[in-house]
Amino acid sequence: MTSKFRIVAVVGLWFTMSAATAAEAFRWDERVQRGQLDNGFTYYIVDGKTMGNTVSLQLVVRAGSLDERDDQSGVAHMVEHMVFKASAAHPGGVGKYMESQGWRIGKHYNAQTNFERTLYQLMADKKPDTIAAGVGALAQIAGGAQIPADALERERQVILEEWRGKLGVRERMDRQRRAMLREGSLYPQRPTIGTEASIRTQPAESLRKFYQDWYRPGNMALVVVGDVDAKTLRTQIAAAFSGLKPATLPARNAADPVLRDQLQILRLQDSESGTSQVGFVNRFAVDKRQDDEGLRARLVDRVAERSLRALVRQAAESLPAGVSSLTSSKGELGEATASLGFASSVAVGSHQAGLRQILVMRERVRRDGLREDDIRSEIAEIRRLNAKGPQQQAARDFQGWQQMLVGAVQAERVLQDPQQKQVQIARIADAITPAEVNARVRQWIDAPDRAVFMLAPGLSPLTLPTAAEVLAVQKTLAAEPLPALVKVNKEAQAALPAVVLPEIESSGAVVRQDDLGEGVQRWSLGNGDVVVWRHTPNDTVMRFAAQSGAGYRLPGAPGWQWQLAAQLGNAADLEGQERGEMARWSTANKVRLSQQQTETQLTYTAQVPAAQLDDLLLLYAAGQAQSEISQAALSDASEQLARVSARRPDSAGDRASREMSRLRYGERLPADAMPDVAAGQELDSQAGLQLVRRQWQQLGALPVTYFVSGPADTATVKALVERHLAGISRQAVSASAMALQQVGGYRESRLAIGIEPQGSVRAHGSQPLAWSPERAMRTAIVSRLVYRQLRTELREKEAGIYRLNYKLSLEPQGRLTSELSFTAAPERLDALWASARAVLEKLPTRIDTAMLEEEIRQMRSDESKRKTDATAQFNRLQLSYARYGDARYLKDSQQLAVGLTPESVRALAQEFKLAGDLVVVKVLPKDAAPQ
Repeated sequence: MTSKFRIVAVVGLWFTMSAATAAEAFRWDERVQRGQLDNGFTYYIVDGKTMGNTVSLQLVVRAGSLDERDDQSGVAHMVEHMVFKASAAHPGGVGKYMESQGWRIGKHYNAQTNFERTLYQLMADKKPDTIAAGVGALAQIAGGAQIPADALERERQVILEEWRGKLGVRERMDRQRRAMLREGSLYPQRPTIGTEASIRTQPAESLRKFYQDWYRPGNMALVVVGDVDAKTLRTQIAAAFSGLKPATLPARNAADPVLRDQLQILRLQDSESGTSQVGFVNRFAVDKRQDDEGLRARLVDRVAERSLRALVRQAAESLPAGVSSLTSSKGELGEATASLGFASSVAVGSHQAGLRQILVMRERVRRDGLREDDIRSEIAEIRRLNAKGPQQQAARDFQGWQQMLVGAVQAERVLQDPQQKQVQIARIADAITPAEVNARVRQWIDAPDRAVFMLAPGLSPLTLPTAAEVLAVQKTLAAEPLPALVKVNKEAQAALPAVVLPEIESSGAVVRQDDLGEGVQRWSLGNGDVVVWRHTPNDTVMRFAAQSGAGYRLPGAPGWQWQLAAQLGNAADLEGQERGEMARWSTANKVRLSQQQTETQLTYTAQVPAAQLDDLLLLYAAGQAQSEISQAALSDASEQLARVSARRPDSAGDRASREMSRLRYGERLPADAMPDVAAGQELDSQAGLQLVRRQWQQLGALPVTYFVSGPADTATVKALVERHLAGISRQAVSASAMALQQVGGYRESRLAIGIEPQGSVRAHGSQPLAWSPERAMRTAIVSRLVYRQLRTELREKEAGIYRLNYKLSLEPQGRLTSELSFTAAPERLDALWASARAVLEKLPTRIDTAMLEEEIRQMRSDESKRKTDATAQFNRLQLSYARYGDARYLKDSQQLAVGLTPESVRALAQEFKLAGDLVVVKVLPKDAAPQ
């Protein structure tokens, strides 16, 4: 199962301390109420009276895939699924019982297994009866599961589809990285979900054995966070969990890799990966003792890691051609093992240059050490954070308590008293010396367990060095002077003159003002642009959007070139500036513009305090009128294109996308073709630079409609608009960007190109349909109903899928669009698609009344919140103007849910032809037989 309530163990400055080794030395945070039953089961309660109406109940089982025997691959995760089936108190299943309580999987309850633990999560309201029901359900999971063989046979199909749904380039690359970083441990051999063979063949008895071995009261804990009556809850916990029988746990498998004196040379490559990178990793033991010395070791580690990162960032300011980045990072590999890695992103064919940069960096650290200024700065940062620690702990919110407490309980550590912890960290920080920090980082880079790895995009050629060659370069560098490191310390950076953005000399003004209703004004500027302004005195920020017709389907150039010009232009500096000055100004002034380009539109958005509207409009205007794309930026972009182009011929995903476009729009126009390697290389030239600059100027010349709202007074906003925006030069539109329209009818294509043992379906639907706000809201309800019905048919009845995506939208342009995708076993793909298509055909006339009423209630609740949501109202202002040329939607939307009835939704659904104008691409494995 996956989880909406994903809990991540937080590791940072404020460490948790082991109860086993230092029970007397470290006190628990007094806000955590703890208890232990006679059978060893423990519970932890944070009674938060200000945490709202939701209570979190989480059952932590300290057993995951690392605890499996060699013949139990995937069993920990399979048990996680099966405990929701038949149990002692609920023969029909704990899952069905939870559903009967109104709890929906994914929304209210879920579960998650990883290498080290299994977590069961329930979000319930704070009513005593509801909490008691939740405690009882989790107790059945902890000790009452029966795991019947017949239920397992059906659930195998669900688990197989979960396994299948995780397949892909990300999983394949993660598997390669795990094999490299955790080589010599069981992590690579214990994938949490198991293998296809193990999922198909694990007997029920194997699951029962794992459950009996590890689901023991001394190996489990209940964590409760929320507004609860702790006294009543303790009684409920005792009644529910006291019957669990204790037992000695089996010996645990070692989590840490076996370290060796070695230098491995590894290739990490995949046909669908676009990464081009080289790296160097050392693995070593770390001190994780939960005492003063262990804490001191971790604080020194923190200072060393962050000081090293600062030094590497400095070195990355001057890299040779072909090397675009240099980074360092430290990671945890087990209970007492960690890694230090250096990595460089490189151009295709520049791996040796990237490796040399890494080796130079390592030799620099070994020879010169870290900078003392950086070390002292990091120690000062520890002191600063430590001073705020108790205050931050006191302000910890609902989610923060969940994360911190579950992490501590899982690791069997103390969540320490804030005041005690503050004194301890202050004492240790005062004693850390630069010499100690440098000794630590040299210990890391001299660790004998080493690996060099290289990645190239797609299946492009890659020549690996030998271990002897790497050692020879290291030896040569150790005997040579190193290139000088450009010294730009923090004081020097602070002393740099502030970037000043020049203002445009305004040659225009507001030449006309119109009242659009609902407190909205339209100002027509002399340059042809329009500002739609709404004064919202209760808002906390100024909201800004600038929209033009500069979409990537403008005529005259391929779509990818318009996209490239927009992206490079948005990041460009002003003419005459050094590279990065605009970004430095934006950071210093805390003003950032976001850019989004669609087929027909280019949009900039931002939010700033009212006092910074001047800065925001200045930034926008300067970027539009005076920015200039540099050759260096174009070269970087060309390299990115080269990586994508190198991957594309081998990528099943790209081939499927091209086929989907062909089906939707007919044979693709040449202007829609993506660039090949030669096109990217040709662009990286003086002629290419002039072309991209000219295209950026064309995009910026198109007329713009601005939307501005916020608490600033009207006179101030108008003055700033005239000062910054009215003088931007615009030109009349000669040709508009046109969106492609899907061709009508049903078309389907089958491609046997996949490299995984899975089939996939992607379907796009489109039909013309009149738009209105009310119809769009009803469509959103139908979309949810379709999703739920598809899930019921394909997962619950057919047990054929795990993940499903479906979205149905009524677009303001007057089209009903849909997108459906799922993965499944190749041999079942056609049958499952037939079931899905049947749902699409029948649902408009077969809407479940109970589901419909539930979704209407949810929509009304959501809509009541949107009435006072400033972001929603700003978006509706834009929609209203685009659709009507005025602000009527702001008024109409206040009553949007009034006419929302089951009859109105059913009536609209009758107009839908969800299985009519539909194109489908099915992807099967390469060896799949033709239909």
